[in-house]
Amino acid sequence: MKKVLTPEEVAGILGLSRRTIVGWLECGKLSGVKLGNRWRVKEEDLEKFINEPNMYFADYTHHRRFIQMQSVLNSTERELVACVYILSYLSKPLDRFIAEGSIDIQGIKQAVRLWGGVESALVEAALNLLDPTEPADIHDVFSRLDHKGIEVLMQALRLRW
Repeated sequence: MKKVLTPEEVAGILGLSRRTIVGWLECGKLSGVKLGNRWRVKEEDLEKFINEPNMYFADYTHHRRFIQMQSVLNSTERELVACVYILSYLSKPLDRFIAEGSIDIQGIKQAVRLWGGVESALVEAALNLLDPTEPADIHDVFSRLDHKGIEVLMQALRLRW
C-alpha cells in the first residue's frame, strides 16, 4: 500500500517548516492532493521531488502548463527545457509553436511581435536561452520584469546552465 504523508511529516523529512511545505504545495512546487482543507503528499511524489532538481513555479497553472508543454517537447536538452519553462509561464499560450524536440522561433517571434512589458521581456530571454544569436539586452530584459518574472527567468537560467 502506498503511503500518504501530511505536510508535517514532509517537513520533518526535509528539515523544513510546515508552512514552507504548504506554500510549496499551494504554488505547485511540490505535488500533493488537497482533501477538504488538508494537504496530503504521496510518498512517491516526495521521492520524485527529492531526486529531481527543485523548480520554482509561479503558480499551479505555470506548473501544469510546463508539464504539458514538456511532454509535447519530449526533450531533456537544457536549452529547450529552459525555453519551454519560460514560455509555460506566459498568460497567452504559445503551445502551437512547440513540437517534439523543437521550438519554432520564427513562429513565436511573429505571434508576440505586438506584446509589451513583462511577457515580451520573458519571450526575448527565452529565445536567447534557446539560441544565443537571438537578440536580448539583459539589462533591458531585467528592467521590464516584475518579481515573479525575475524568479521565472532565474529558474530558467539555472535550468540552462
